[in-house]
Amino acid sequence: MSQSQSTVHQTTPPHLNPKSRIVSIQVCRGLAALLVVLAHLHNLEVKYLTSNRLGMLQYGVSGVDMFFVISGIVISAVTAGQQPDLKNAAKFLYQRFARVFPIYWIYSALVLAAFLHNPLLVNAESGHRVHILASFFLLPTDMPMLLVQGWTLSYEVYFYSVFFLLLLFCPERFRLPAVLLWVAAALALYFSAHVHTPLFACLTSPLLLEFLVGCLLYQLYRRTRLHPYAGVALLSAAVLGFTFVVRWTTHAHGSDQQWIEYSPLFRSTFYGSVAALFVFGLMELERSRLVSFTGPLVAIGDWSYSMYLSHTIVLKLVFHACTVYAPALSIVPIALVSLLAVLVISYASFTFLERPLLRLLYKPSRRPAVLPHARGEQVPVSG
Repeated sequence: MSQSQSTVHQTTPPHLNPKSRIVSIQVCRGLAALLVVLAHLHNLEVKYLTSNRLGMLQYGVSGVDMFFVISGIVISAVTAGQQPDLKNAAKFLYQRFARVFPIYWIYSALVLAAFLHNPLLVNAESGHRVHILASFFLLPTDMPMLLVQGWTLSYEVYFYSVFFLLLLFCPERFRLPAVLLWVAAALALYFSAHVHTPLFACLTSPLLLEFLVGCLLYQLYRRTRLHPYAGVALLSAAVLGFTFVVRWTTHAHGSDQQWIEYSPLFRSTFYGSVAALFVFGLMELERSRLVSFTGPLVAIGDWSYSMYLSHTIVLKLVFHACTVYAPALSIVPIALVSLLAVLVISYASFTFLERPLLRLLYKPSRRPAVLPHARGEQVPVSG
């Protein structure tokens, strides 16, 4: 990841200050994590209370798609200016894995302990089945993982591995075309081949389009300067796109968005497009200085990976406690208590677990990145 100051300036256009921090990326991380929490909150409402008062929260699954777009932006940024080199490639892969795996293993181990104590405590929706090996190494599988959100991290690891190969063999000027060819080849196989295995589904998934869009957005942000109010237009388009998705789903599918969730092609088209417009809109609003992000939204961005990993455990514990000890409570107070508990545990996990681990395992580069992280060089990129 190291390179000279002169190289940074050579790869950065005059209007993009290499020492600036794109705080909106961190804000989007926090919002994406919260969206996923809300979606799982709705799932538990249906499971424990058999009500559907929070039905709109099911669209929070789109937070995963926002994470994928953000990953494309950030990985393009941290590899900018690097030419093919084994040392750079190995360091990149180590740092990515150091960010993702250690704390993920800790939370997976907690769920494994619960599973070994009583298998009925884990994955009730899928017959209490678990693929332990795939869970710990994030291997694509048709069985549930210990952490249900682990499947998204399999895509992250896949994406990191592709960029590892690019850093080994591909000069920077050919890197984006190589990513385009990779995604095009994957989609060609998706439409033409008839192989039905979890690994093949991951390798050829249309969800790869969301990573590609993130790479394209990074290059657009890096090389162009849009109108100061472009961010407003982009956010407006994101809101209109999301409204269309909700209205169409209500009309054609009885308000159940699972038809999008389980169709990678439609998911990348609908949720991916909305996520890309939203993320890029916030980035442009910040760059034009129409909006300034501080305080809680940035802090939640810092906690986002801890929140993403811990929230399913926290939500299930809160719902179980509420239904056992306060069965008269409705979903609204349970939801408020759940969200508060998720925020508290996320902060504690980041402060006392995730950040110390990262300081131990990962030493950030001292050089300014082309698109640096906000407040959080040590905050993981995750799905």
